[in-house]
Amino acid sequence: MSKRPVVHIGYHKTATTWFQRNFYPHVLGARFVPRATVREALIEPSALHFDPAIAAKKLGLGQGERLILCEEGLSGYLHNGGLAGCLSKDVAYRIRSVMPDADIVIFIRAQPSMIAACYGQYVKGGGTYSVNRYLFPARYLREASAETAKAPRFSFDHFDYERLIDLYMDLFGEDRVHICLYEQFRQENHKFLENFARRLGLSVETASVSTRKVYGSYNRPALILSRVLGLFTSRTVMDKYYIVHIPFWYVTMRAICEAVSAMPFFRSPSARQMLGNRNFEWIKQRFADSNVRLRELTGLPIERYGYPLAIRYTSMDYDGGATGTTGRARDQGIAA
Repeated sequence: MSKRPVVHIGYHKTATTWFQRNFYPHVLGARFVPRATVREALIEPSALHFDPAIAAKKLGLGQGERLILCEEGLSGYLHNGGLAGCLSKDVAYRIRSVMPDADIVIFIRAQPSMIAACYGQYVKGGGTYSVNRYLFPARYLREASAETAKAPRFSFDHFDYERLIDLYMDLFGEDRVHICLYEQFRQENHKFLENFARRLGLSVETASVSTRKVYGSYNRPALILSRVLGLFTSRTVMDKYYIVHIPFWYVTMRAICEAVSAMPFFRSPSARQMLGNRNFEWIKQRFADSNVRLRELTGLPIERYGYPLAIRYTSMDYDGGATGTTGRARDQGIAA
C-alpha cells in the first residue's frame, strides 16, 4: 500500500462529513488525523507566521504511518469564498510545503445545487437574510462592509472549480490530484467507493460502510422557521441580522428545526425552488464557460450530472470512460 498522505480538501457540501465519520477512520494501515489537528496545523496560523516544520510535527509526519486528512476548510470557507480565494490558494502552498508527495482529493458539485446547499447551510447555521441578500451582498452593503478585502462575503468565484484544481495540478502533478463528482458518489455509492479506494490504494471493506447521509437538508417549513428563530441568536454565521442574543438559544433552535424537518409531510426544496427561477438561470449562465474549462481540464463527464455548460456535449463526444481528449484532460474517473 502506498505511504503517500491523502489530503481531502473539500469542497463543502460534498459529503466530507460522511467521509470523516464513516469512511476514512475505517481505512486499514493508515491514521486518520482529527479535523481539529488539521485546522491547527494548516489553517489557523496566519500566512506570515506559518511554519512547515511546526505543521508537520503537529500532524505527526515522519512516524512511518500513512496519514489521511479530510477537512473541507482546506478549500476555503463556503460563506466567505475562501477569503476571496486568498486562503484557498495559500493553503495549497502550505500543504505542498508540508506534504509534497501527497495525493489530493477534491470533490465538486454542480454549481446550482452547490450554491442552493450553501444557502441552506447558511440558514441552518442561524442565517436570517434572504437568498438574494446572501448571494449578492454588494447590492445591499455600503462603504467598508461592501469591500471584499475588509469584509469577505459569499462569492461565486469560489465555485470556479477549475481555478483551484489547476493550481493543485501545478503544485502536485496531474496524477496526484483526484477530482471526484459528488453526484457520482451519491448515485453509485458502494461501486464508487470501491473504485475510489482502489485508485488511492486504500484498504477498507466498502461493503460494510453505510452510505446514509450524516446530515439532511431542511424542508421548507424548517427553513422558514430557522430564519425566524435565528433572529434571537448571534450564532453561527457572521453575515446575519439578529434582534437579541439569547444564550443557548441556538442549540434549542437547531433542535426545533431538526424536529420539524423530520416531519414526513414536507420535502426539501429543489435547487431551483431554493434559489428562485431568476437566480437559478443566472447561476447556470455564470458557470457555463467555467465548466467547459473544467471538463477540458479533468475529462470528467460533468454534463451528465447537471453541470451547466456553454457547449452541449452529446454522447458522441464522450468515450464511455472518464478520459478527456483536449487540454490537460486525463483519466480522472473514479467510477469508470
